[in-house]
Amino acid sequence: MPRTKDTSEWKPDGRGRYRRMVGWKMEDGKRVQQPFYFGTDLDQAKGRHLRVRELWSHMVRMYEEPPDPVADPDFDPEHDRREYLWDWQALWVARELAAGRVQILVPRHQGLQPQDYLQKISGLGKMFPMVHFVPEDEDEEAFHDGQAFWKVAIEHRQKDLPLPLTNVGPQSPDRFHVALDRYIEHIRKTDLERTSEELRLTAFGNLKAEQAERIKARQADRSLSALDFHGCQDLIDYWRNRPPTQPRHGKPSRPMAKKTCENHVAELIRFFKWLHKSKDFAWRKPEDFDDLATKIKDTTDERTGIGHLNVKVFTNDQLALLNKYATPLERVLLLLGLNCGFKGAEQGTLRFDHLFLDRPHPFAPMLKEVAGFECGPEDRFILYSRNKSGVYGEFLLWPQTVAGLKWAVARQKRICARLKIEAPQLLLNDKGIPFFRRTGSNKNQSQLFMNKWAGLIRRIRKDHPDFPGYSFSSLRDTASDRIRHIAGGEVAAVFLCHGEPVKKDNLLDLYTNRPFGEVFKALRRLEQDLKPVFEATPSDPWETPMQQYTSLGTRERILDLHRQGMKVPEIAKLVKKGVATIYRLLGRQRVEPRR
Repeated sequence: MPRTKDTSEWKPDGRGRYRRMVGWKMEDGKRVQQPFYFGTDLDQAKGRHLRVRELWSHMVRMYEEPPDPVADPDFDPEHDRREYLWDWQALWVARELAAGRVQILVPRHQGLQPQDYLQKISGLGKMFPMVHFVPEDEDEEAFHDGQAFWKVAIEHRQKDLPLPLTNVGPQSPDRFHVALDRYIEHIRKTDLERTSEELRLTAFGNLKAEQAERIKARQADRSLSALDFHGCQDLIDYWRNRPPTQPRHGKPSRPMAKKTCENHVAELIRFFKWLHKSKDFAWRKPEDFDDLATKIKDTTDERTGIGHLNVKVFTNDQLALLNKYATPLERVLLLLGLNCGFKGAEQGTLRFDHLFLDRPHPFAPMLKEVAGFECGPEDRFILYSRNKSGVYGEFLLWPQTVAGLKWAVARQKRICARLKIEAPQLLLNDKGIPFFRRTGSNKNQSQLFMNKWAGLIRRIRKDHPDFPGYSFSSLRDTASDRIRHIAGGEVAAVFLCHGEPVKKDNLLDLYTNRPFGEVFKALRRLEQDLKPVFEATPSDPWETPMQQYTSLGTRERILDLHRQGMKVPEIAKLVKKGVATIYRLLGRQRVEPRR
């Protein structure tokens, strides 16, 4: 079915209304787009537009699903084209959403019995799970009469059943959104961690609460009695079908990221399990709860694309540029990423007791006997349990990494002495605050690592515009990719600290189950492979650099032209910099012209 991407600018018509085309209809025998009017407030119009588009996408998916071959044996997918057009009922719902209705009032036609009226509202809710339908005020009594009718009917039917069916019973007064609110309260009371100052919500607890709030905002309220197997599946299917995102910063909406949808499905499953155990709600898991479909659906581009097969890793030339342009602190982050596969969480939680910079490996005899690896007198190590999973790891350090860590230790001690504080973390900012910390809102982790990495990439791109903008975590991907090609997948997994935690008080398990000796051998081989990267290191890699208003490539060109005997005014004209800038650079470098 052809798709039309709406990229036009939001402009009001002569009456101040915002108009958009969503979906298709038949008019005079022709297929034309369906217009909708979304009101006169731009922000509200965009939100209403998103809900109508979500409704259209839902109807298209429902309509395009091939029919049951048993029910329709004559259906031929090669010839019977299924293309959805607005029908009267979906169009009515869409227009209500376009008008800003949060709850859609369902009229009761004359002569419609209360039990049939209730079924009508229930049927609309199942057909349009993203919409909340309610009875009109004058029909609310008939609605409750219908509830009473079905309550008696269900209770009567239950007497004839050999076993009670889960979620089949009297209409429960408990509501889905109320239960979600209680679940969020439970998270905020139980997902806590102890800090030096207080108990606070963990980062994962905050994420779970935000996801539960998003589920509440995105999915209509309903009775808990409606959450039988099919009701639970309806809630999950909303996320499995990749709902559209909210248009932001001028970018149109798109199917929500697969990982985001997976997280929300996982949150729903956690909510169902909590609800099953809660004493405050009578709801219980359906009998076939474990058979709920939870796999997120791929888009056509994802199914046919090849981009997901490639891990973004740096080449040696790119790593050499990173090393060349880095400040001393950035160089430490670079080396820890390559040598140990550390991302920000691991680097930010690195403490002095993890570093073996002036002492041998504590279990060197066991390494030699069991792992077949003999530690040299100059070998230095990091012994660390990964912050995310608690899995233990060991890393043989390269001489460059040892030098960088010694520089970082001296820097940390200077900061602590100046501020008269004590801190176990290696990486602190100039105010003595750890790099790895929560932001002021206590919701998210600090972006300091990413910000420093972005600054390094920007400096490189001044001279090399095509340099890839890979994220900071790509260093970990690069290191593990190299280790895997050197020593295989098992060693790469040990290097990445994957798997179940190893008990650190059991040396036999430590050095037989986890081949750290093979990791050390692979790191020695990787050090040789990265020789061109280390050769790009400046003559004094730990010297504090001057402020870099002029890019490194331009500075090198200025120095080279001066060595060739070119006069300063000529250099300034050639590189398009001020004469004072050239003199200041030459004065700092003390460069003599070439004789």
